[in-house]
Amino acid sequence: MVAIAVLWLAAGRLLPRRDPVMLSPVAIEPGLEPIAPQQQPARNLMADISLHSVEELQLLFGRVEQLLERPLSDGEQPLVSLVLHGQEVEFFALKNYGKYKDVVDRAAKLAALGAVDISICQTQMKHFGIESDGVPSFLRQVPYGPDEVQRLEDEGFVYM
Repeated sequence: MVAIAVLWLAAGRLLPRRDPVMLSPVAIEPGLEPIAPQQQPARNLMADISLHSVEELQLLFGRVEQLLERPLSDGEQPLVSLVLHGQEVEFFALKNYGKYKDVVDRAAKLAALGAVDISICQTQMKHFGIESDGVPSFLRQVPYGPDEVQRLEDEGFVYM
């Protein structure tokens, strides 16, 4: 054991130190698979939702469902924070519920399971003529969507 300790100390002093190379996912060329799978944080994910179709929202909700292993308790942070501040605000208006029932119900289910925290932009709501009582209660209303995105970024959230 003493010999191993001496070799370890000697190697630490004699061999040049190398800092680990950190590759950003952006640095990987498109179309190439990383050698080792990228680790994604289990929490602090966000999606900046603007000008998406119902189909794209459904795909996003599918990704969230894949991340969800079990319902979360009140003390646990949601898996993903979503910020709605484009045309999709209209999808969540109560007056349009019949037309967008599937996407609204899926969002409500994910919110009830604690998987998502969904905020909706009051500025866009006003633009589309939606009153504050004109959206489901599971949506957290924020004054301006881009400011909410910035707040989440400042708190360390990353895009999913």
